[in-house]
Amino acid sequence: MTLDDTMKIIDLGKIRYEDSLDFQISLVERRKEDLETDTLILAEHPPTITLGSDEKWNVVNASEEEIFRKGIDLHKNGNGKKWISRGGGAAYLGPGQLIGYVVMDVSQYGIFNFLRMLEEVMMKTAKGFGIEINRVDRLNPSTDKLYRATWYEKDGRYFVLCTKGIGIKSWKDKLITHHGFALNVNEGYDHYDLIDPCGFPKSEIEPISMQKILKREINMKEVKEKIVRNFGYVFKREMEYGVCV
Repeated sequence: MTLDDTMKIIDLGKIRYEDSLDFQISLVERRKEDLETDTLILAEHPPTITLGSDEKWNVVNASEEEIFRKGIDLHKNGNGKKWISRGGGAAYLGPGQLIGYVVMDVSQYGIFNFLRMLEEVMMKTAKGFGIEINRVDRLNPSTDKLYRATWYEKDGRYFVLCTKGIGIKSWKDKLITHHGFALNVNEGYDHYDLIDPCGFPKSEIEPISMQKILKREINMKEVKEKIVRNFGYVFKREMEYGVCV
Protein backbone atom coordinates (compact mmCIF):
# COMPACT_ATOMS: atom_id res chain seq x y z
CA MET A 1 0.00 0.00 0.00
CA THR A 2 1.23 3.51 -0.84
CA LEU A 3 0.38 6.74 0.99
CA ASP A 4 -2.39 7.33 -1.60
CA ASP A 5 -3.94 3.98 -0.65
CA THR A 6 -4.06 4.85 3.06
CA MET A 7 -6.99 6.38 4.89
CA LYS A 8 -6.48 7.75 8.38
CA ILE A 9 -9.22 7.36 11.00
CA ILE A 10 -9.49 9.90 13.82
CA ASP A 11 -12.12 9.29 16.51
CA LEU A 12 -12.94 12.59 18.22
CA GLY A 13 -15.48 10.93 20.54
CA LYS A 14 -18.13 13.20 22.07
CA ILE A 15 -17.40 16.73 20.92
CA ARG A 16 -19.27 19.96 20.11
CA TYR A 17 -20.03 20.46 16.44
CA GLU A 18 -18.17 23.77 16.40
CA ASP A 19 -15.00 22.16 17.70
CA SER A 20 -15.21 19.34 15.16
CA LEU A 21 -15.77 21.97 12.45
CA ASP A 22 -12.57 23.78 13.47
CA PHE A 23 -10.75 20.47 13.21
CA GLN A 24 -12.20 19.80 9.75
CA ILE A 25 -11.16 23.24 8.51
CA SER A 26 -7.56 22.74 9.62
CA LEU A 27 -7.50 19.26 8.08
CA VAL A 28 -8.89 20.49 4.73
CA GLU A 29 -6.15 23.13 4.55
CA ARG A 30 -3.48 20.54 5.28
CA ARG A 31 -4.95 18.09 2.76
CA LYS A 32 -4.95 20.76 0.04
CA GLU A 33 -1.17 21.10 0.42
CA ASP A 34 -0.56 17.33 0.73
CA LEU A 35 0.49 17.80 4.35
CA GLU A 36 -2.09 15.23 5.44
CA THR A 37 -3.53 12.05 3.97
CA ASP A 38 -7.25 11.38 3.35
CA THR A 39 -9.03 11.14 6.70
CA LEU A 40 -12.27 9.74 8.08
CA ILE A 41 -13.31 11.58 11.26
CA LEU A 42 -15.76 9.92 13.65
CA ALA A 43 -17.66 11.96 16.23
CA GLU A 44 -20.76 12.22 18.43
CA HIS A 45 -22.41 15.59 19.10
CA PRO A 46 -24.74 17.15 21.67
CA PRO A 47 -28.06 18.40 20.16
CA THR A 48 -27.20 20.54 17.13
CA ILE A 49 -29.01 21.93 14.09
CA THR A 50 -26.97 22.80 11.02
CA LEU A 51 -28.13 24.46 7.80
CA GLY A 52 -26.82 23.65 4.33
CA SER A 53 -26.35 25.63 1.15
CA ASP A 54 -29.80 24.95 -0.33
CA GLU A 55 -32.09 27.61 1.15
CA LYS A 56 -35.27 25.81 0.02
CA TRP A 57 -34.27 22.85 2.17
CA ASN A 58 -33.35 24.90 5.25
CA VAL A 59 -36.76 24.56 6.93
CA VAL A 60 -36.65 25.18 10.70
CA ASN A 61 -39.92 24.89 12.63
CA ALA A 62 -38.90 27.00 15.62
CA SER A 63 -37.46 30.42 16.36
CA GLU A 64 -33.77 30.80 17.19
CA GLU A 65 -34.79 31.80 20.73
CA GLU A 66 -36.71 28.53 21.20
CA ILE A 67 -33.83 26.50 19.79
CA PHE A 68 -31.31 28.12 22.14
CA ARG A 69 -33.72 27.78 25.08
CA LYS A 70 -33.81 24.02 24.49
CA GLY A 71 -30.02 23.97 24.73
CA ILE A 72 -29.49 23.22 21.05
CA ASP A 73 -26.57 24.63 19.07
CA LEU A 74 -27.48 26.27 15.74
CA HIS A 75 -25.01 26.72 12.90
CA LYS A 76 -26.11 28.68 9.85
CA ASN A 77 -24.55 29.20 6.45
CA GLY A 78 -22.45 32.37 6.39
CA ASN A 79 -20.77 32.22 9.80
CA GLY A 80 -17.63 33.74 8.32
CA LYS A 81 -14.25 32.07 8.23
CA LYS A 82 -15.25 29.30 10.65
CA TRP A 83 -17.97 28.01 8.32
CA ILE A 84 -17.33 25.33 5.71
CA SER A 85 -20.55 25.12 3.69
CA ARG A 86 -22.03 21.79 2.75
CA GLY A 87 -24.77 20.77 0.36
CA GLY A 88 -28.31 19.86 1.35
CA GLY A 89 -30.52 21.56 3.89
CA ALA A 90 -31.41 21.52 7.57
CA ALA A 91 -30.01 18.59 9.53
CA TYR A 92 -30.26 17.52 13.16
CA LEU A 93 -27.26 15.99 14.91
CA GLY A 94 -27.40 14.66 18.43
CA PRO A 95 -26.92 11.89 20.99
CA GLY A 96 -27.26 8.37 19.66
CA GLN A 97 -25.90 9.30 16.24
CA LEU A 98 -22.55 8.37 14.76
CA ILE A 99 -21.21 11.21 12.65
CA GLY A 100 -18.62 10.65 9.94
CA TYR A 101 -16.72 13.55 8.36
CA VAL A 102 -14.71 12.69 5.25
CA VAL A 103 -11.77 14.90 4.33
CA MET A 104 -10.67 13.31 1.09
CA ASP A 105 -9.43 14.08 -2.41
CA VAL A 106 -12.16 12.51 -4.57
CA SER A 107 -10.88 13.69 -7.96
CA GLN A 108 -10.16 10.08 -8.94
CA TYR A 109 -13.81 9.11 -8.32
CA GLY A 110 -15.81 12.20 -9.23
CA ILE A 111 -18.37 13.72 -6.87
CA PHE A 112 -21.36 11.66 -8.03
CA ASN A 113 -19.51 8.36 -7.72
CA PHE A 114 -18.12 9.40 -4.33
CA LEU A 115 -21.66 9.97 -3.03
CA ARG A 116 -22.80 6.57 -4.33
CA MET A 117 -19.80 4.93 -2.66
CA LEU A 118 -20.59 6.71 0.61
CA GLU A 119 -24.13 5.34 0.37
CA GLU A 120 -22.68 1.89 -0.23
CA VAL A 121 -20.71 2.14 3.03
CA MET A 122 -23.95 2.96 4.90
CA MET A 123 -25.87 0.14 3.21
CA LYS A 124 -23.18 -2.43 3.98
CA THR A 125 -22.93 -1.25 7.59
CA ALA A 126 -26.68 -1.50 8.14
CA LYS A 127 -26.77 -4.91 6.47
CA GLY A 128 -24.04 -6.06 8.84
CA PHE A 129 -26.63 -5.64 11.60
CA GLY A 130 -29.39 -7.33 9.61
CA ILE A 131 -30.99 -4.04 8.46
CA GLU A 132 -31.83 -3.46 4.80
CA ILE A 133 -31.66 0.10 3.48
CA ASN A 134 -31.88 0.99 -0.19
CA ARG A 135 -31.38 3.87 -2.60
CA VAL A 136 -34.73 5.36 -3.54
CA ASP A 137 -35.59 8.46 -5.58
CA ARG A 138 -38.40 10.31 -3.83
CA LEU A 139 -40.11 13.56 -4.75
CA ASN A 140 -39.00 16.37 -2.47
CA PRO A 141 -42.13 18.52 -1.93
CA SER A 142 -40.10 21.65 -1.25
CA THR A 143 -38.50 21.60 -4.71
CA ASP A 144 -40.75 19.26 -6.74
CA LYS A 145 -37.61 17.41 -7.75
CA LEU A 146 -36.52 13.84 -7.18
CA TYR A 147 -34.23 13.41 -4.19
CA ARG A 148 -32.03 10.33 -3.95
CA ALA A 149 -31.20 8.96 -0.52
CA THR A 150 -30.87 5.68 1.37
CA TRP A 151 -34.10 4.81 3.15
CA TYR A 152 -35.37 2.13 5.50
CA GLU A 153 -38.76 0.91 4.34
CA LYS A 154 -41.38 -0.93 6.38
CA ASP A 155 -45.00 -1.59 5.48
CA GLY A 156 -44.87 0.91 2.63
CA ARG A 157 -43.49 3.73 4.81
CA TYR A 158 -40.04 5.27 4.47
CA PHE A 159 -37.86 6.14 7.44
CA VAL A 160 -34.57 8.01 7.74
CA LEU A 161 -31.83 5.86 9.22
CA CYS A 162 -28.87 7.76 7.81
CA THR A 163 -28.29 11.05 6.01
CA LYS A 164 -25.42 12.58 4.07
CA GLY A 165 -24.33 16.07 3.12
CA ILE A 166 -20.95 17.07 1.80
CA GLY A 167 -19.05 20.16 0.76
CA ILE A 168 -16.33 20.40 -1.87
CA LYS A 169 -13.20 22.55 -1.95
CA SER A 170 -11.53 22.77 -5.35
CA TRP A 171 -7.77 23.30 -5.19
CA LYS A 172 -5.50 22.95 -8.23
CA ASP A 173 -6.16 19.40 -9.44
CA LYS A 174 -7.89 18.29 -6.23
CA LEU A 175 -11.52 18.00 -5.10
CA ILE A 176 -11.41 17.91 -1.30
CA THR A 177 -14.57 16.81 0.49
CA HIS A 178 -15.69 17.74 3.99
CA HIS A 179 -18.69 16.92 6.16
CA GLY A 180 -20.17 13.49 5.39
CA PHE A 181 -22.84 11.32 7.00
CA ALA A 182 -24.94 10.78 10.13
CA LEU A 183 -26.18 7.33 11.18
CA ASN A 184 -28.96 6.96 13.77
CA VAL A 185 -27.57 4.23 16.01
CA ASN A 186 -29.50 4.58 19.28
CA GLU A 187 -32.55 6.55 20.37
CA GLY A 188 -31.90 10.22 21.16
CA TYR A 189 -33.39 12.41 18.44
CA ASP A 190 -35.96 14.17 20.62
CA HIS A 191 -35.60 17.46 18.73
CA TYR A 192 -35.84 16.08 15.21
CA ASP A 193 -39.26 17.70 14.71
CA LEU A 194 -37.67 21.17 14.92
CA ILE A 195 -36.63 20.83 11.28
CA ASP A 196 -37.83 19.45 7.97
CA PRO A 197 -34.77 17.39 7.06
CA CYS A 198 -33.59 18.53 3.62
CA GLY A 199 -37.01 20.04 3.02
CA PHE A 200 -39.08 16.91 3.70
CA PRO A 201 -41.95 17.54 6.14
CA LYS A 202 -42.20 15.05 9.00
CA SER A 203 -45.45 13.75 7.53
CA GLU A 204 -43.38 12.50 4.58
CA ILE A 205 -40.51 10.88 6.47
CA GLU A 206 -39.68 10.00 10.05
CA PRO A 207 -36.36 9.26 11.72
CA ILE A 208 -35.64 5.78 12.96
CA SER A 209 -32.66 4.25 14.74
CA MET A 210 -30.95 0.90 14.57
CA GLN A 211 -31.97 0.44 18.19
CA LYS A 212 -35.66 0.89 17.35
CA ILE A 213 -35.49 -1.48 14.38
CA LEU A 214 -33.62 -4.21 16.26
CA LYS A 215 -35.30 -3.55 19.65
CA ARG A 216 -31.99 -3.49 21.52
CA GLU A 217 -29.31 -0.94 22.34
CA ILE A 218 -26.48 -0.98 19.84
CA ASN A 219 -22.83 -0.93 20.82
CA MET A 220 -21.38 2.23 19.25
CA LYS A 221 -17.88 0.74 19.15
CA GLU A 222 -19.15 -2.13 17.04
CA VAL A 223 -20.80 0.31 14.61
CA LYS A 224 -17.58 2.28 14.28
CA GLU A 225 -15.63 -0.89 13.55
CA LYS A 226 -18.06 -1.87 10.79
CA ILE A 227 -18.03 1.65 9.31
CA VAL A 228 -14.23 1.65 9.16
CA ARG A 229 -14.07 -1.85 7.67
CA ASN A 230 -16.73 -1.10 5.04
CA PHE A 231 -15.14 2.23 4.15
CA GLY A 232 -11.86 0.48 3.49
CA TYR A 233 -13.59 -2.20 1.40
CA VAL A 234 -15.67 0.19 -0.75
CA PHE A 235 -12.88 2.72 -1.33
CA LYS A 236 -10.14 0.06 -1.48
CA ARG A 237 -8.10 1.79 1.22
CA GLU A 238 -5.86 0.62 4.03
CA MET A 239 -7.49 2.09 7.15
CA GLU A 240 -5.15 3.26 9.90
CA TYR A 241 -5.99 4.98 13.19
CA GLY A 242 -4.15 8.23 13.69
CA VAL A 243 -3.85 11.07 16.19
CA CYS A 244 -5.18 14.63 16.02
CA VAL A 245 -2.81 17.11 14.34
